[in-house]
Amino acid sequence: MNATRIILSFMCVVTAIFPASGAKADFTFGVPVNLRTVIPAIDPAHESPYCFSNDGLEMYVVSDGPGGLGDYDICVLKRDSINGVWGPLENLGPTINSPGADGPASISGDGLTLYFASPRPGGHGNGDIWMTTRATKDDAWGPPVNMGAKINSPSYDNGCWISLDDLELYVASLRSGGYGQGDIWVTRRATTNDAWGDLVNLGPTVNSPYNENEPYVSPDDLLLLFNDWPYQQTTRPGGCGGADIWMARRADRSAPWQAPVNLGPEINGAGHEGAARISPDGSMLYFFVFSGTWTATSVDGTWENWQAPILPVVDFNADE
Repeated sequence: MNATRIILSFMCVVTAIFPASGAKADFTFGVPVNLRTVIPAIDPAHESPYCFSNDGLEMYVVSDGPGGLGDYDICVLKRDSINGVWGPLENLGPTINSPGADGPASISGDGLTLYFASPRPGGHGNGDIWMTTRATKDDAWGPPVNMGAKINSPSYDNGCWISLDDLELYVASLRSGGYGQGDIWVTRRATTNDAWGDLVNLGPTVNSPYNENEPYVSPDDLLLLFNDWPYQQTTRPGGCGGADIWMARRADRSAPWQAPVNLGPEINGAGHEGAARISPDGSMLYFFVFSGTWTATSVDGTWENWQAPILPVVDFNADE
């Protein structure tokens, strides 16, 4: 009997990508498609997607396009149904965006809290994590609130991801006390009515002497994606070229994260890949590719946004 390939639910996608035995992943990616042909409202010269609402009807992007309020702004695209066409790019406006580089953003499972990075005044360092809330999905976002010294540092806290239940917040930070130039940290709370705990480093299994950045955690909290954007250093060993997308898994929420695995040449290439995000239904991987040179003082190159189908392979008779 030949192996049968089927698209599974997100839970099965995660299981297929990371078998509990640690064996080679039994999955493949479909051919990546340039988002220019799928979502023309997103201009890759200025915008990249960073998160989706859990119902799949909102896509939040970071943009430095014309008409913005600062260096980078947080914008949203909306659609009426899961199979509908994405509407035009909408800037979140001066309540959320500042003259600085705002974003990337991550939205809570209920769609009522948005977490994002910003260097605006009133923070604790060069960049902080902020949050904003809205009463319903039809209401405007309220004034951002700094998440405080437990989460932010005097250094650069430059990205975050919130778990689906709003109980774990992952932060990418250049703060001291880590294992490299930049590490991924996490803060937890018991309920949404409790205060956030201290940030805890994910440890040397996930973090390295290089730079771990742009964390994403799957809805079941068992899959972690990130990139190794180099900034002023080289990338992690074992990659495919420039910055790559990596993934790690854990058996359950109380278990430690396992050693990261490179996503491989189907996704990673000679350029710099980043902002890996999976669609709410688990069927599609979104990411960007930067081709060019990036230094501490200049950026010279081109950006493109891509989507690639996630195609787990299920062999119903592995012995034949």
